[in-house]
Amino acid sequence: MRVGIVGAGLQANRRLAALAPEDRLVALYSQRDRRAEALIERYGGEAVDNWQDLVARKDLDAVIVASPPRSHREIVVAALEAGKHVLCEKPLAASSEEATVMAEAAARRGRILICGFNHRFHPAITAARELLETGIHGRVLALDAAYGHGLRGGYAEEWRSDPAQVSGGQLMEQGIHLVDLVEYLVSPVDAVVARLGHHFALPGNLEDDARLLLALRSGVTATVHSSLAFWRNRFTFEVTCERATIRVVGLGGSYGVETLVVEPRIDGPFRQEITEFRGSDCSWDREWEYFREATARPQHQESDAGRRALAVVEAAYRSVKHQRWEQVAS
Repeated sequence: MRVGIVGAGLQANRRLAALAPEDRLVALYSQRDRRAEALIERYGGEAVDNWQDLVARKDLDAVIVASPPRSHREIVVAALEAGKHVLCEKPLAASSEEATVMAEAAARRGRILICGFNHRFHPAITAARELLETGIHGRVLALDAAYGHGLRGGYAEEWRSDPAQVSGGQLMEQGIHLVDLVEYLVSPVDAVVARLGHHFALPGNLEDDARLLLALRSGVTATVHSSLAFWRNRFTFEVTCERATIRVVGLGGSYGVETLVVEPRIDGPFRQEITEFRGSDCSWDREWEYFREATARPQHQESDAGRRALAVVEAAYRSVKHQRWEQVAS
């Protein structure tokens, strides 16, 4: 696959490292020339002067969009209209309305548009989903998830804290992964009520803490907590079923060993079935493999995950504003 990429930051590095051996970086655009030069030196390809020239190139099969969220719609639509498949970092757009426009362009041109929810491809998450799909532990009763880290030095100066480049704070940055996993593993979200925290005075009054109560279509109630106020990096995703609790803890690296814990409800001594997934983070490689396979199937229609997650987050923001439950736009 011949690839172009917009962006040269951390996510661009991760995406390029995940390319298959037979893939090739053809072109890269970034406003940060030094970062771009480093990636070109490592992966080959050509630096271009603007993203418009990049998406219009005839020698590309796919474009990876790894720029800040408010730039996504324009770049993604142009790439799709130019006949390219697109893998776009989360959040997919600055709003669910923009995401709809992007999906319409993909359908019109018969191209694949996938939102970069790499957490779906962590092996512990995959194993948890397979368990839930079997129904062996009975119906889901409840779901509780948390994700975040302690506010690192200089965070307020990063693009993630620039209201001109992002469409939300911690809920949109990390919390949206949890929202996607709720829908991916259990059920779509019908309604939400939320509270936001502003502990660290981020620019533009961006939230650094978000707590959501979600009413799922399946009848389950879920809680989601995403925060920059955790003392240690934290990821937990726990699904309580009739006959067991299924819990994913950690994502590797600073979040701790990625672990799947199954606690069956049985007579006799309490028992845990623990599986640890050691080694480097393979979610980026697995997501790229999924993307490549999707582009090889002309009739494949990608899920509406990117727009759905945005719609839930937007409903959460409306809930805070109106102090009530808010329905998630279908």
